[in-house]
Amino acid sequence: MVGYEIYIRSFYDYNNDGTGDFKGLSNAVSYLKDLGVDLVWIMPHFKAPSYHGYDIIDFFDTTPSYGTLDDFKEMVEKLHEAGIKIAIDLPLNHVSSRHPWFKAAVSGDKKYEDFFLWADDGVDLNEKRPWDNEVIWHPYNGRWYYGVFGGSSPDLNYENEKVVEKALEIVEFWLNMGIDGFRFDAAKHIYDYDLQQKKFSYNHEKNIQFWKKVMDKARSIKSDVFAVTEVWDAPEIVAEYAKTIGCSFNFYFTEALRESINHGNTYKIWDCFSRTLTDDRGLYIPSNFSSNHDMTRLASSLQCEDQRKVFFAMLLTTPGIPFIFYGDELGMKGVYDPYFTESVIEPFPWYSSLSGDGQTLWKSVGFNHAFTGVSVEEQSQREDSLLNTVKRWIKFRKENEWMTNSWIVDLRTSEFVVGYTVTNGEKSLRIYHNISGHEEEFEGIRLKPFESKVL
Repeated sequence: MVGYEIYIRSFYDYNNDGTGDFKGLSNAVSYLKDLGVDLVWIMPHFKAPSYHGYDIIDFFDTTPSYGTLDDFKEMVEKLHEAGIKIAIDLPLNHVSSRHPWFKAAVSGDKKYEDFFLWADDGVDLNEKRPWDNEVIWHPYNGRWYYGVFGGSSPDLNYENEKVVEKALEIVEFWLNMGIDGFRFDAAKHIYDYDLQQKKFSYNHEKNIQFWKKVMDKARSIKSDVFAVTEVWDAPEIVAEYAKTIGCSFNFYFTEALRESINHGNTYKIWDCFSRTLTDDRGLYIPSNFSSNHDMTRLASSLQCEDQRKVFFAMLLTTPGIPFIFYGDELGMKGVYDPYFTESVIEPFPWYSSLSGDGQTLWKSVGFNHAFTGVSVEEQSQREDSLLNTVKRWIKFRKENEWMTNSWIVDLRTSEFVVGYTVTNGEKSLRIYHNISGHEEEFEGIRLKPFESKVL
């Protein structure tokens, strides 16, 4: 299985308003099929006030600019007809400050007041979240509410069982709409505030128990439901969540490969593969990925196209379910800025001129300009392009589906070459990658600059 993350607003515009939509994605299924994608993960499609959609106003409806619920169902059917599954991005940790639940809470409705967390005596209102020192308490009419992702996104209080019940209702609703699974946003933040100690603190055990309830509910509706967890943490902690949810994004993979390829040293790759890809117990499936909406794009991290090619070779020859962020296969660029995240979700470039049927135009282009070689039109016409290279590696992956449930053994490295055997206990392949810009020989195998070989 090969996954593909899509930001609908930037992907394909069907009704000529400049914004991508459900019908547009339906119309672009042929591109996904040709690329070789088996699973599409769409970023939030719910009714929300923001462009990114992670601050939800209504979990049971779609954002109008994308289309109606009927349009959504038609899109799901089109994907299924092409043999492509769909997973939706589900942020259950928080809602929009414009959500009816929060509006009711701040107006004094006792039924909904306990849906959220409020500061009482002893709370440090100046406490900051640990990763960037942004405040976590926000004022409203003399009271303070908890919102770890900002004042526009108040956290839900999962100590309240009625909130848990709402989360399960949401999961059931969308599975009944025909989807195949979920990407669970901010999975370790469901319980991230210690009410007794009155401070920010991850409670991994309680989080995992919550996700067990969610997965039990999901599997009772769809036995083969797909789910992947977003947990930015040490690989050992990620694994604990993944054992319950089934699949986990391997953030260390992306970090390790980028750093190693840029600096021409394989140590970080060795450490990553050793810690995240050598488990043969089958307790969960890792998901390695090219980049995502929360980080700098691959092509802005690896400036040379040959570097990106060897990255994709590793992505598609390692265990688990590989994911590609839309446009990474073309070499789309974008530098992540937490205060201007639009930089990494620019319009998908269908044409060299950035003009034609389906081209989205919802924002100005800062990185991926016209006639720079970064478009489907241009990349398709060049045999050795990044797009065609990615297609070839995806074809290889689909011919070796057993690699999804595999692991790595006999991992060996030199300064510039990594060699490993991928196996599922019955089948195996020996694979080599040269991450340098010069020829290398390793274990008797001669490799050209940035070359990958499968034996």
